[in-house]
Amino acid sequence: MQTSTNASQNPSTTQERLINLDEVESITGFKSSYIYSKIQKGLFPQPVKIGTTSRWRESQVLAWVHAQIESGTSGKRAEVRA
Repeated sequence: MQTSTNASQNPSTTQERLINLDEVESITGFKSSYIYSKIQKGLFPQPVKIGTTSRWRESQVLAWVHAQIESGTSGKRAEVRA
């Protein structure tokens, strides 16, 4: 008996989009210094290195954003000024 599998059923064949730092900044609303400090602390997805270039898996960045929304915090503390 043969079974057929299409791309939507097999996650290994789905395409992953790699995004650059500008796109990561746009998606998260944070600047590179904040993003890299979170990476160093293990609190943000690691980039994929391609030669000397860094790219992020779009799905991981979006998952991180959704996790921040669910937890009710972005990791930055709001400053209250009187």
